[in-house]
Amino acid sequence: MTGFPGSARAGAPLAVERPPVRLTNALTRVLATWLEAPDLERARSVFAAWSPDAWAAFPRVVSMHGLAPHLIRAPSSSGLAGLLPGDVRDRLAGEDERNTRRIRRMHAELAEVLSAAAAIGIEVMPLKGALLTTMTGEDPYRRPMADLDLLVRPADRGPIRAVLEGLGYRHEPEHAPRPTHDVYLDPGGGRLVSTAGEHPDNPRRVEVHTEVKRHLWGWVDDDDLTAALWAGAVRGEILGRPATVPRPETLFAHLAVHASSDLLAARGRLVQWLDLGIVGARVPVDPAGLPHERLAYPALRLAQRAQPVAMALDLAPLESGVPRRLSRWAATVPLDGRSGLTTGQPPDRPSGLAARWERWRPDPWRLAVAYGDLPLPVALARHGFTMAGRARGRPR
Repeated sequence: MTGFPGSARAGAPLAVERPPVRLTNALTRVLATWLEAPDLERARSVFAAWSPDAWAAFPRVVSMHGLAPHLIRAPSSSGLAGLLPGDVRDRLAGEDERNTRRIRRMHAELAEVLSAAAAIGIEVMPLKGALLTTMTGEDPYRRPMADLDLLVRPADRGPIRAVLEGLGYRHEPEHAPRPTHDVYLDPGGGRLVSTAGEHPDNPRRVEVHTEVKRHLWGWVDDDDLTAALWAGAVRGEILGRPATVPRPETLFAHLAVHASSDLLAARGRLVQWLDLGIVGARVPVDPAGLPHERLAYPALRLAQRAQPVAMALDLAPLESGVPRRLSRWAATVPLDGRSGLTTGQPPDRPSGLAARWERWRPDPWRLAVAYGDLPLPVALARHGFTMAGRARGRPR
């Protein structure tokens, strides 16, 4: 990106709820280049060309991608933060401070849940942010966390509900046609306080899973990671409390599958690629041994393009097992909304036909992930049949 038309002054108002898609995409492409150490001279020249609209949209797009803590806290970003106008930097620093308070609160709640579960013999495996923010040697406040995701055995679904309700959590029924988890709201949780990042007083949900599969797009069951997560998991401690921890390789696979699933639904976030870079740099990963290779591949290839140092993986063995049209797409698609990254639409409730089309549009890369090497006409027919079934509210 070479900049945006208009004045180069940076003092524009910052209250932009949903920037235009073209502007969001341009800013997203820039942010993707800053997941690793930014080129400060290039950043300075890009900033000089930005219009007031670009500066107004920038904090919102940063927040959409969960990157405010990274830009403020990461040592690699310190020089970049120093180039930002004071009002922009202050807004991102305020979001980072609120995120820190929220993470501390959620860690206290996680420790309480783990202690209460262990006291009655329930084996709990924290997932996603609950693991990423408690990894030894990592900054616990480097990323936002919306929910506490916990995996339990199917037989413990009732007992963990009793534990949570005993701690004051309230069960909230899911209205999705295929609920993938049980949702509990924190004591006092209710009204959304802020949509700009993760505010400490926003609802802090606990999502209890007995299986890890997404039930999305063109399939139902073949993205199941439940058995893989339990296999080789060890009993250890998180926040000083007993917990079950998956193998690092399986955690990496789970992050890749989850990130690609969000790309398929047009709600991917750059912070997910950052997570892959951090975990991938810590553990030896054999891409050829990853489960669900077609689903893991898109996020891994795109994250590698954004972070060639942290993601120095040989993806050739993985690429050999995915459709050629998928690998060509992943090598060339712009790192913006066209790759499945969010453009700011509400993530769970598309607001109209255009948003629904964006989420379920049968792009060739999506069809390749869902249906492999099936000819496009056959894949389109299967996708249409699946979507028709979902529109009627019946599982397929």
